[in-house]
Amino acid sequence: MLPDSTTPLLQGERLSTATVGYSTTDSSSYHDSNVPTGTQSNAFGNERDHSGEAAHKDEPVILGGLQLGLLTLGLSLATFVVALDNTIIATAIPRITSAFNSLDDVGWYGSTYLLTVTALQPSFGRIYIFFNVKHVYLFGVVVFEVGSILCAAANSSKMFIIGRAVAGVGEAALYSGSMTIISIEVPLNRRPIYLSLISSVYAICSIIGPVIGGLLTDRASWRWCFWINLPIGAVAFATVVAFFKPPRRTEDVLTTKQKILEVDVLGTLLLSSSIVCLLVSLQWWGTTYSLDHPKVWGCLLAFCILFALFVAQQFRRDERAVIPPRILGQKTVFWSCLYSFFLSMGAYTHIYYLPFYFQAAKGTTAEGSGIRTIPYLASNIVACIIIGAGTTLVGVFKPFMLAGAAIFTIGSALIATLKIDSPAGKWVSYEILAGLGAEAGLQLPFLAVQAVLSQHDIPTGLAVATCFNSLGGAIAISFAQNLFYYGLRTNLPKYAPEVPVEVVLSTGPSRLQDLVSPKSLPSVRRAYMEALRSSFVLAIIVGGIGIVCSCFVEWKSIKEEKPAPDEE
Repeated sequence: MLPDSTTPLLQGERLSTATVGYSTTDSSSYHDSNVPTGTQSNAFGNERDHSGEAAHKDEPVILGGLQLGLLTLGLSLATFVVALDNTIIATAIPRITSAFNSLDDVGWYGSTYLLTVTALQPSFGRIYIFFNVKHVYLFGVVVFEVGSILCAAANSSKMFIIGRAVAGVGEAALYSGSMTIISIEVPLNRRPIYLSLISSVYAICSIIGPVIGGLLTDRASWRWCFWINLPIGAVAFATVVAFFKPPRRTEDVLTTKQKILEVDVLGTLLLSSSIVCLLVSLQWWGTTYSLDHPKVWGCLLAFCILFALFVAQQFRRDERAVIPPRILGQKTVFWSCLYSFFLSMGAYTHIYYLPFYFQAAKGTTAEGSGIRTIPYLASNIVACIIIGAGTTLVGVFKPFMLAGAAIFTIGSALIATLKIDSPAGKWVSYEILAGLGAEAGLQLPFLAVQAVLSQHDIPTGLAVATCFNSLGGAIAISFAQNLFYYGLRTNLPKYAPEVPVEVVLSTGPSRLQDLVSPKSLPSVRRAYMEALRSSFVLAIIVGGIGIVCSCFVEWKSIKEEKPAPDEE
């Protein structure tokens, strides 16, 4: 049975980012009087007492109101460029596929970015524990900017994919890093407001991202979708350098070499390799080979073997694992991560394929499709306000998780009913419903993780939650592409038999009117619509699973006062 997690954070306590005082050969030598002991539930509903793990106490530097505000600005700017990179590409992808003649690479443009985020996110959770939080965070900003440059200067689809992978490495350090810094500077009972602020920035940027992407793509070049990250990232870098004062370490018992070993490089390699095999199999299935092709099954088999080795290795390393079984085994952490995984699958399906609906089925421009996705993303802001204020006022997050998943499922079901001639009133209202629910999957799991883990475990817990969120998005993009591709191959001969399937598949949706005759164009658009419907059904299924996951999350209050542990 998996070990349990520690009790919730004390109200007003601050995160310890110190090195962990345990032997690198004996993970049982944990001890820290600064981490409370209590009774918790594991992922299977069992309860037991568990003492917290050791962390040599850091001395936090308390920030004043102005400094905290400026620091939050820097974190918000870093979140801004990350969110921009997530959504600005959605409306640019149809034009990018046309530029590189690479419709079959659509899945890689999004999933490669999320692949590196997923694979490295848990490792960065460990890195934030053992290394200087500020230095690691700034490293993430620099790497993200380098990835943006590679994407902007790409002269081939492969180079573009490499740039997306590099940018994902930077993003892996940034989002959980922002959450970690907030947990350092802000008490638990005030965190929902700050988390809502970061999420609101993400949502606002998500709104303007597709619009900016459409404007830049139509009026300049899709490459400017990535050049735009450079000045914003530079300002974020300078702000964090100037105003974030990381906790001062009072004791450091590990050498740099020992710290690197504690990051669990082998676990990271096994996890990333298994995810690559999974995504390659999903990419090949439906676009290059049939499901029963040996290469597809070979990759799936490799995924199963590598992932099994990863799980075994994590249990062997125990507390020193990249994803400690004790943390993931905590009931709320486990179900919150699954909740985040499935709602992320649904949200990314909408984010990447709604622009295809508007550009391919309804014949709008990239700019027009960006404007038409505003209702979906704008509703995220409303959800941020409701969730932030609601959880602060009520003190519990479970009802909001349940309501969010239910609303998302209803909105997804309505989106799947859209037709080519659906009026604006329908797709606007359907997008609003789905967007309101999708925000719960982005924000609430991070709050839930912080509410049930000790200070020392928060960086790892946040990284694990972000890992599941990113993995859900990566799998969704590839899986939805397969459904879309299969639907297109099936419906094109049915509705437009005179149009060669390969011509449509090798042509981006933004160029359909240039290569397809006016007589055949309506039939091709109808085939596109039916193919997209197959992808949209995926969001309904995962939304329903999210409802189930939310039912198993514990009723934890962020207002609970816990007795302070005795200091040794």
